[in-house]
Amino acid sequence: MVNAETLPEDNVAAVVLMLIDDLLRTSLRQIFRNRRRYRGAILGMALGIGGLITVLTLGDSVESSLGQNLEILGSATIVKAQWDSHKTARTHDGEYSLKDVDDLSGLPGVLTVAPAVWGPKRHATYQKKKTLVSIVGVGPSFFQALYMPMAAGRAFTPEDVNKRRPVCIIGKKVRDELFGPHAAFLNESLVIDGRSFQIVGLLGGTEDPDHIEMVMLPISVAIARIEGMHRIRDIYVRAKDWDSVPTLHLQVSETLKRNQPGLADGMNIVFYKERVRAVKTIAFLFKFFLWCAIVVTIFLGGLGITNIMLVAVKERTREIGLRKSVGATESMIVVQFLCEAVTAGMIGAFAGIFAGGVAVQVLTQVFKASPTLQTFLLSVFVAVVLGVGLGVASGVLPARVASRMDPVEAMRFE
Repeated sequence: MVNAETLPEDNVAAVVLMLIDDLLRTSLRQIFRNRRRYRGAILGMALGIGGLITVLTLGDSVESSLGQNLEILGSATIVKAQWDSHKTARTHDGEYSLKDVDDLSGLPGVLTVAPAVWGPKRHATYQKKKTLVSIVGVGPSFFQALYMPMAAGRAFTPEDVNKRRPVCIIGKKVRDELFGPHAAFLNESLVIDGRSFQIVGLLGGTEDPDHIEMVMLPISVAIARIEGMHRIRDIYVRAKDWDSVPTLHLQVSETLKRNQPGLADGMNIVFYKERVRAVKTIAFLFKFFLWCAIVVTIFLGGLGITNIMLVAVKERTREIGLRKSVGATESMIVVQFLCEAVTAGMIGAFAGIFAGGVAVQVLTQVFKASPTLQTFLLSVFVAVVLGVGLGVASGVLPARVASRMDPVEAMRFE
């Protein structure tokens, strides 16, 4: 028998590599021969690890997208700054400046800032029809900040604001009263305060019922051409995610109160705590059940490998007895069965890495996400470690059972 301690170092390394190569070939051959048995366990591990890679790689991006989609249920990430008319000073009616808007835009965690200029109700006229409407001047960011999609036409563009184009967006009640629910209205003209405005859009679903009787103008047009609409009384600040909303609320308060000292009592700066709590609960439940599904899938895959290996030990009892009778030690038997279990785990891990890579590519397009290469490589590393760990954990019990067999009894096994 060759004693590894008496061999040169190069020869020892060659012998070790040969043993590893032999063990790997034997393990792959056994898995291939029993591929029908291993199929379910390997598939389970592949699905679990694929899901793990997808969640680790796209977790933040998907959560952010989920949060933006949940905004349909309510403006959970909005911080609203307005003036309390009962608390403003007599010498100051309550007005924010463009500097306030710029300063808020530079705060960390801000997605967009949308100032708004409101005016008293006025009559809007189309031909001989007239209706009372609310007038508001806004910019392009307003529609993103408050999640206000268009049912028809388009929202305002930066050019509309910069060039002071005489255009407007109307609510559904305005459309119904002036044109009817089925009549064409886009590119028609409304007359407000003796000025004509071309209709370019119709507001879609909004959470505020007052929006259906609203006419929106570009904020620059409202300030310059509509009497009494020169003060920015409301600013909507939308956070990038719901976790940063409480912190952003404090930063918005500090910024506005610092810019306008002595008027802090007249400012009403709020965010919707209950909505944030509701969205967080939905997101937590979503992630909890997702992680539970991944863990259970991986666990069942590992348990399947354990059961398959125990069956393999039973079927190969005579083989184990024969090997032990010709000099195989318990450690050799343990290494053989552990190697087979680890090989099965690694096959599942590599299949999961492939499936996870495909899922990441698909979901990146769906959610418009931008995962980093480092995050993906880290998730692949975790998957490989998990595959090896599950293989070892799944093979320990069968390997110990096989190594403790009595060679004489094993040889007699039918």
